[in-house]
Amino acid sequence: MSKRSWQEAELPSPRSAPGPSPQRATSTTSPHTYTSPAQSASPKKPRNSFDEPSLIAKAPSRPQRTNSTTNGATVDAKLPGISRKVKACAACRKQKIKCIMIGDPPCQRCKERGLSCRLNKSLQTLMSEDSKWKAAVTKDVTALYAAVEEIVRTLQLPSLPQMLVSTQDPAIFFDQEEQGNDPDDEDQSLDNSPKVTPVADNLSHVPIESLYQITGMRSLRASENITEDQSRICKQLRDTDFIARGLVKQEDAEHLANYYLSKLDPYIWHICPDYSDLESFRRRSPTLTACVLTVAALHDTKLGHLYSVCSKEYRRLVANAMFERKIDMEYLRALVLGSYWLSDISWTLSGYAIRRASEFHLRQYYHEIAESVRSPEKADPTKLQEAMDGIRVLYLLYICDHHLSILYGRSSIMRDNESYITGWEAYLACSLSTDADRRIAGQICLMYLMNQIRETLGPEDTSSVLPVSALTKIAGFERDLDDWIARFSRHNPSQYIGNWPNKGAVMHYHWAKLYLQSYVLRGLPESGAVIPEHFLENASAAVAAATAIINLLLDDKDAQIAIAYVPHHIHGMIAFACMFLLKIATKHSEQLFLDTVRFQRLINALAQHFKSTDVGKDHLIHRMAEGLEKMAETLGGPARSKNRVRVNGERSSQSLASPSQPVDTTVNLGKVTNGQTDVPDYGSLDPTAFDFGDPALGLGMPFFDFEGTTLDAGQAMWNFT
Repeated sequence: MSKRSWQEAELPSPRSAPGPSPQRATSTTSPHTYTSPAQSASPKKPRNSFDEPSLIAKAPSRPQRTNSTTNGATVDAKLPGISRKVKACAACRKQKIKCIMIGDPPCQRCKERGLSCRLNKSLQTLMSEDSKWKAAVTKDVTALYAAVEEIVRTLQLPSLPQMLVSTQDPAIFFDQEEQGNDPDDEDQSLDNSPKVTPVADNLSHVPIESLYQITGMRSLRASENITEDQSRICKQLRDTDFIARGLVKQEDAEHLANYYLSKLDPYIWHICPDYSDLESFRRRSPTLTACVLTVAALHDTKLGHLYSVCSKEYRRLVANAMFERKIDMEYLRALVLGSYWLSDISWTLSGYAIRRASEFHLRQYYHEIAESVRSPEKADPTKLQEAMDGIRVLYLLYICDHHLSILYGRSSIMRDNESYITGWEAYLACSLSTDADRRIAGQICLMYLMNQIRETLGPEDTSSVLPVSALTKIAGFERDLDDWIARFSRHNPSQYIGNWPNKGAVMHYHWAKLYLQSYVLRGLPESGAVIPEHFLENASAAVAAATAIINLLLDDKDAQIAIAYVPHHIHGMIAFACMFLLKIATKHSEQLFLDTVRFQRLINALAQHFKSTDVGKDHLIHRMAEGLEKMAETLGGPARSKNRVRVNGERSSQSLASPSQPVDTTVNLGKVTNGQTDVPDYGSLDPTAFDFGDPALGLGMPFFDFEGTTLDAGQAMWNFT
C-alpha cells in the first residue's frame, strides 16, 4: 500500500506553514537562515500548525547576533568582552579536542602532525602582558631617573623636574597568575578541610560558625588556626619593596629608620621594641617600613622632601590590604603609628585599626597578664612577653581613639567599661612592666576621666548654659584630676627624652583642667554675653590653665625640645588653649580683669618659638606658627585700664597663676602700660587669618567651632553652639 501525499492527507505542509516570528521571513540569501528538519524528511507523525513554534524552539542554538545589512553584507555589532585565559591552540579548539601543550606552542598534536600551532590570545591575556611590560618599563625609567638625579646632585647642577609618570608599580593591580579561571581548579572560596559534624562538635557561641559549617565558605569563618608565617601571607607582603624600586635610596631609608627609633619611638612609649634598624623593618613588614619612614620624614628637616613619596607608598600599602582576609600584627602596628602621628589620616586609620584589631582578640592578653600577677610561678616568660606587646597595642588604640574623640568633638568607639581599662593596675603589677607602661596607664586613666567629663556635662547639648548644679560635678572632676597628677607625675628621667614624661603629665593636667572649666562658657549668647556670677571662678581657672600650657612651652627646656616630636593631639590642645585665650580676651576681659596685651605677647612668643622649631617642611607646626602670629596681631590693639570693676563690684580672688603648678610657668614680659579702656578695633581683621594646617585636623570641640579656622569681623568671632 503506497503512502498518501500531503494533499491526500489534507494536512498543511511545513513549507506552507506561516512563520511564528519575523525571523522566519528573513531572506534566504542570509547565511543565518536555518532550514527546518521537516523540509528534508517526512515527519513520523502528523503535525499541525500549532506544533511549529515547538519545532523552531528545538533548533540548534546559535550565538545571537545583531545584524545590520549594508550593501548586502552582514555586520556583527557585538563588542568583545573580557574572556578567560586561552589555553588551547586554534587547531585543537576547531576539532574540539584536548590540547596538550607544555610551555609554549606547538602543542603535542600539532607537533606530531606538522600543523601550524597558533594560540589566540584573549583580551585578558593581552591586558596582563601589557601591564607586566609597563611595570618593567616603569622600573627601568625610575632607576634611570634616580641615577641621573644622583649625577646632577654630585655635579651641583640644577635639580631635575619631577617625573610626570607615576612610579607606582602598575602590575600590582593585576593578578600575576590567572588563578580561578581553570575549571579543573578547586573553588578557592571553599574550605576543603575536613568538616565536623554537629554531633562531634560543641555548639559554637559565634553564630557565623554555624553558617560556615553549612556552606563551607572560608570567608565566613570567624577564626582559623594558622601559623605565624601563614598569617603574614597577604597582599601587602607580595608587593615589591619601594626601596628596592628606587623610590627611596638605601642610605636615606636607613637614616629615616634610625631617626624614628632614636627620636620618635620613645614618645609613643617604645611601641617597636623588637626593631633595631631598617633591615629589621623590611624583613617583617613593608607597610610598617613605609609608615616609619613616613613619620620620620615628616619630622626630619634633612630628608623632609621624601615625606610625599613615603606617604604615598604607605597609603597604597594600607589600601591594598584593605580587603585582605588576614592581616598580621605588624600591619596593625603600622595602622596605630599612622593614627598617632599623621594628622590628615588619623581619624580614618584609627577607626579601621580598631575594627581589624578585634580579629586578634587582644583583650585576652590582659587576662593572661592578670593571671601571671596572681600566679607568677605559672607564667611562661615567652607568652607573657607576647601578651605585654599585644596589650600595649590595644592600649594605644584606646588612647588614639579618645585623643581624636576629644579633638573632633565626636563619640569614641572603644568602651570605657572593659576589664582591661578598669583593671589597669594589674597591667602595671606585671613583672615585665616598665616606666613606659606607667606612662601608658596614666594616659588611659586621663582619657577615661575626660570621657566621663564629656558624657556627664553633655556632649551633644551645646546650646544651653550649664545649670548651677553642675558646679558639684565640676568640683568632683577637679579632685579626680588632682589625684591623677599626684599619681602619674613622678617618672624616672629617660635617656632619650629627658624629663619630658613628667612635664608631659603636667601639660596634660592643665589641658584637662582647661577642657573641664571651659564648659561653663557653653551656650552663652553671641552678643553681650556675660558669664554667670557663679561660674566666674571656673572661667578664671580655665584662663589660668590655658596660660600655664603656653608658659610651660616657653620656659621648660624639655617641653621646647619635645614639641617637635610629640603627636598631633598635643598640637591640638595648644591651639585650643590659644584660641580660648583669644576668645576670652575679646569678649570677657572686662568681667575677668584680663590683660589682653599680656596674652598677645604670650601667643606671639609661642609663634616665634614654633618658627624656630626644627621639623620637616610638611609638619603641622609651620602652619601653626603662621596662624598664631596672625592671631597675636589681633590682640595688639590699645591696652586696657587696670581699674576695672566687676558686675558685682568685687575683684576676683582667683589668680592667673596655675593651681598646683609643679614647675615655674611665669614669663617676664616686661612692664605693661595700659593707656585706655576702649575696646580694640577688630574691623580690619583678615577673615582667613587663622589657618592651622590641614582641615582634616579640625580641632573641633563640643562647644567651640574650630572646624572652619577663620574669623569674621562682621559676625561673632566664635561659635559656642
